[in-house]
Amino acid sequence: MSGADVSRLTVARQWAADHLDTLGERVKFDAVLVVGELLENAFLHGGGPHQLRIHHHVNSHEVIVAVADRGIGEPLQRVPDRRGGRGLLLVDAVGAEWGVRRHDDGKLIWGRLDCDTAEL
Repeated sequence: MSGADVSRLTVARQWAADHLDTLGERVKFDAVLVVGELLENAFLHGGGPHQLRIHHHVNSHEVIVAVADRGIGEPLQRVPDRRGGRGLLLVDAVGAEWGVRRHDDGKLIWGRLDCDTAEL
């Protein structure tokens, strides 16, 4: 993986799993998957992540994962091939929605996952 420090991805995934330990296994697994995919994309295409955010409020029935990077490229879903292209497809498949917000020094890519009340 060009430019990515795999040990940092592992630490971030573990931090996310610990942070979301009150959730049901399905949504926690999906949230950790989204964390990994968004961080890996930031390493590969955005010059590296500079912030990871996870918002989970029990009453909101949702988890929002966001990764900020300094890249200028536009994240797009693409047709997978041997080199990749599955990250945003996975985020789209497990999440309710995802998007991009531009800011002065890069972008924030986010994914929202819905939680069933039984998973809170």
